[in-house]
Amino acid sequence: MNECIDQVLACLITETQNGVKRSLSLSSDDPEERVRILQENHLLQISYHMLGQRIRRHIANTNRRFNCRLPINRLPNELLVRIFAFTSTIDQYLKHLVRIGLVSKDWSTVVFETPSLWAQISSSYNYQTNEAAILKSKSHPLLVEYNEHDYWGMLGNGQGRGTSFMILATREVYRWQAASFRLAYTSTLDLFHNVVSLSAPRLEELRINCLELGKASSVERGVDIFSGGAYRLRHIDISQFPISWGSRLLSGLDTLKISAKNLSHHPSTSAIMDILRRCPNLLAFELQYRGEVDTYVSVSPSEAGKVDLPSLTSFTLDLDDAMAFRQIIASVRIPACTMFVLGCRSTIGNVFRNEAQHLTAALLSTVGRISSIELRLAAFDLALTGWHDTYEPVIDIYLNHSSPWEDLAWLINPTAAGSSSWPPIDAKISCDDSLPFRKVVDLLRGMPSIRTLELVGNSDRYIAQLAHPTLDGIYEWVLPNLGELWLSECPGNSLELFIELQRKRQGGVDMDRGDELTLVLPRKLEMLYVRGPDMFSKAGPFYTAFWELYGEHWDRNVLK
Repeated sequence: MNECIDQVLACLITETQNGVKRSLSLSSDDPEERVRILQENHLLQISYHMLGQRIRRHIANTNRRFNCRLPINRLPNELLVRIFAFTSTIDQYLKHLVRIGLVSKDWSTVVFETPSLWAQISSSYNYQTNEAAILKSKSHPLLVEYNEHDYWGMLGNGQGRGTSFMILATREVYRWQAASFRLAYTSTLDLFHNVVSLSAPRLEELRINCLELGKASSVERGVDIFSGGAYRLRHIDISQFPISWGSRLLSGLDTLKISAKNLSHHPSTSAIMDILRRCPNLLAFELQYRGEVDTYVSVSPSEAGKVDLPSLTSFTLDLDDAMAFRQIIASVRIPACTMFVLGCRSTIGNVFRNEAQHLTAALLSTVGRISSIELRLAAFDLALTGWHDTYEPVIDIYLNHSSPWEDLAWLINPTAAGSSSWPPIDAKISCDDSLPFRKVVDLLRGMPSIRTLELVGNSDRYIAQLAHPTLDGIYEWVLPNLGELWLSECPGNSLELFIELQRKRQGGVDMDRGDELTLVLPRKLEMLYVRGPDMFSKAGPFYTAFWELYGEHWDRNVLK
């Protein structure tokens, strides 16, 4: 099975390399242009490697489910279609789909005779490609993506190209299943308004995102989206675009996400409460906007004014409006919710902070097991995430330079949670210059059960502070139970240090690199994950070599 996948990926990589050679032969002598072509080639090859990993996992899961072992070239066509659909995550998806169809006669039959694989059109494709996709997809429901933010939108013909795509997509509006619009031109708004006033009987998901459209008068009034009818609509994601918040489509939804930076683009608090009442089966709700902060008014809603959302599992409320935050959080009952993001960037002071904490605690006390919670109260940025599986709870602590150290005791006190010791912990630390790392180390010393640590940024200057010398001169880590170490966006010297240490390490004896860094890796460390900041930055060559040799991660059993 793996050999077949490798052969397919090798064919794709070979075809890519041939295309690169042709591009280089036709390109100018400009060194920057040649470097850009080579970089795109390298990124594409990595995309193929990652695609291969996803395909292998998918086949393995399928074999376990059906208790069978089949090579990829003997899998049923239905499974091949699902595997090929993974390429939809790669840019220029249709181009790669054609390449897959050219690998063999059998695969050609699967690719070119399966309408569902072609059932997506995008403004990033040219007109002819989209027309071909519409024809090959036959009557299958369509996925539509319109993006005025991409590179061609900066060109002189960007608006014209967008208009032609919009007209083409409008002809197939009765087939839309999911539609995503990212708007940047005020000149295309009228056309967009005409599109969303039609009937879309198959539409289930709608996303609208606008960029700098505040000067357009037509944007200031609410748009009654799909007034002609879209009764299957279950997912709405609106950003910076004022729709008619009383629309009948805002009823019976599964997912509702609203975000805005302009006060005129977000609904009032009363409109939000009305929408929530009309969506009793809502599964996910997200409201984020920036705006003026109201003056302080104490909130104590009556039980009669509360909104019951018994099916809600994900709740995000991140506002600048202090009164709206308090009114909404105090007016909802969400007993089944497991994932929370709660934030209010008000600067009113300690009075508001105390009430916000009280209301937050009151809301959380009414729910069952919390799997994820992120708190951004009173203009600080601290996240606590805990998820529960069959065996044990896990807590994730995210720290950066703006974390409120004076509030940590209130937020992450195990005694307050009814536990005398910490459960297994995953920690993520942003290693920027302004981070008070000594405070972080002091905090970590009190949580020896940390088993996963991610250092983001200039981790080389902080790693040594996580190890301390013992009386016999051997360095030991503050985190004795650490099993996984992630290095994200770290410079090449950090990666090189870890590879050298791990190759030479014997029985926990530390390796000396002069005065630069002196430490030993944790004794229980089993996995080291490496992700560079930019493959083609100064750290790029080493990171690229590491990736090619060891893949995304390193296993202790590989390097001795």
